[in-house]
Amino acid sequence: MKKIYKLLIAGAILSTTAACSSDYLDLKPQTSADPETLFESPDVAQYAVNALGRIMSTQYLSTQGYNGEGTVYAYNGEFPGDAIQFNNKTGWANIAKQNYNTSANTNVQFGWYYYYKLIGNANQILSYIPEEQAPEDVAGWQWVKAQTLTYRAYAYTMLSQLFSRRWSEAKGLQRGVVLRLDTSDDPMPCSTMGEVFAQIYKDLDEAIELFDQCGVSRKKDVDKRWMTNVNVAHAVYTRAALIREDWNTVVAHASKARQGYPIMGMDNYKAGFNTANEEWIWEVFEDDTQAMYYYSFYNYASASCLGSNSRQYPPSISKQIVDGVDANDARMAIYAIPTADELAEVKVASRNDRVTKGKFFDRVMNDYISRIYYTSSSSTYIFFYLSTKFIVKSGTGDGCIPIFRAAEMYYAEAEAQYHLGNFTAAQKALEATVTPYNEDYTCTKTGDDLFKEIKAYRKFDLANEGHSFFDLKRWGDSMDRKSWSDGGSWISNFIEDYGPEAKNRWTIIIPNSEANYNPLVSKVEQINPDGTWDNAGSK
Repeated sequence: MKKIYKLLIAGAILSTTAACSSDYLDLKPQTSADPETLFESPDVAQYAVNALGRIMSTQYLSTQGYNGEGTVYAYNGEFPGDAIQFNNKTGWANIAKQNYNTSANTNVQFGWYYYYKLIGNANQILSYIPEEQAPEDVAGWQWVKAQTLTYRAYAYTMLSQLFSRRWSEAKGLQRGVVLRLDTSDDPMPCSTMGEVFAQIYKDLDEAIELFDQCGVSRKKDVDKRWMTNVNVAHAVYTRAALIREDWNTVVAHASKARQGYPIMGMDNYKAGFNTANEEWIWEVFEDDTQAMYYYSFYNYASASCLGSNSRQYPPSISKQIVDGVDANDARMAIYAIPTADELAEVKVASRNDRVTKGKFFDRVMNDYISRIYYTSSSSTYIFFYLSTKFIVKSGTGDGCIPIFRAAEMYYAEAEAQYHLGNFTAAQKALEATVTPYNEDYTCTKTGDDLFKEIKAYRKFDLANEGHSFFDLKRWGDSMDRKSWSDGGSWISNFIEDYGPEAKNRWTIIIPNSEANYNPLVSKVEQINPDGTWDNAGSK
């Protein structure tokens, strides 16, 4: 892995300039090689494609926590969601309550810079692919282009979730994002959401065709799953179609995405989610040869890292999420779920506090000691419903992150089949994700009850993997965090009742630096009030 990142794109280090500034898209390698040398053959150009993966796992800015994909998953996917709380990290309540959606707060607007960094470098790679190719190089260039188009489609899919309204509000006529498809840094207006998704589909159609034509693929080894392949393209297609509520397209691509990727067994499920296994379709790669230490995803989403964020503010799964699925599910084992007797030792008003003694504390220190950070001088703070899903490979915070798993594809298909009225097919897709961990499970629910069941298991299985907020947003579900006295486990600082029409309709505004540099993105368009837009940004 160290070797393949030898030639990095200089743009992999985040610039503080706007998405379309000239140096933001700089592709000059950090070595002495110029772009012409880097793209003299597809084998060498593959280094530039590999660097796109490095952009997804790189330290950014001069403060902790900014690491690419892991930042978006934690800050945007989980903090504002309803599956995971970070216990006494009450200083981040404004992020959890989406109070920064219309501000310039870096924590919520980081995604704009990060994904346009990925898009800009992908556009540069595409621009250097030669039109005239030696016959022996055609397959290689097809492979390079297919991978790059997949990265670009993924970045636009994620940008749309963050900075555009939910699809159901205007069926694609709402304001999308700036759709840059070449290396130009000229001012550009926002496209509609429909136009953005049309381009995502187009990129993926071409990528899948090229993947099929070239006859090249990444190795089957699990340590190569940071690379894209045709399954990844189908997975991106599935997620994009789910956001777009294009149910038939979800069904068409979900099964292709998971082909050859079986649901993992319980041993792998308990192994710490830090290394790709047979179920992972695509991952963000990180190990101790390129560790990000306190900048890493694990320092914010794990209970086993030596960093203070991990030790003092460890994640806990919401009681409401656990209560929504069968208690006999073996996946419960990665969560420290208190028993009635253990809860009885603590007053309701104190159940959000750190647990320092008693039956629950003793059991966690006995049964979960290998899954948390512990030394004679310091250890992870213990809370009810403590999550030990993500376990660092080493104390410095390194570990891989799943972007797509086969389970997500099954949940997507189950949801799509439900909306198509194919309840039996939806039930079967859901059972495929549950029966490996609960052999007695059978889904017989139909109608609204079936949809609730699909959502409950999706929330439980994918908890802390960056899906919670995005799922709530596209479903249009109100935030549902209950305190202990109301049957939940949420700290009062994180509780606020609001629906999808609040908080700028759960949409982050386009950063000021983009609007300041790009005059075709107007101030009113940044915030995107109710209404639909044409391509010129007019209401």
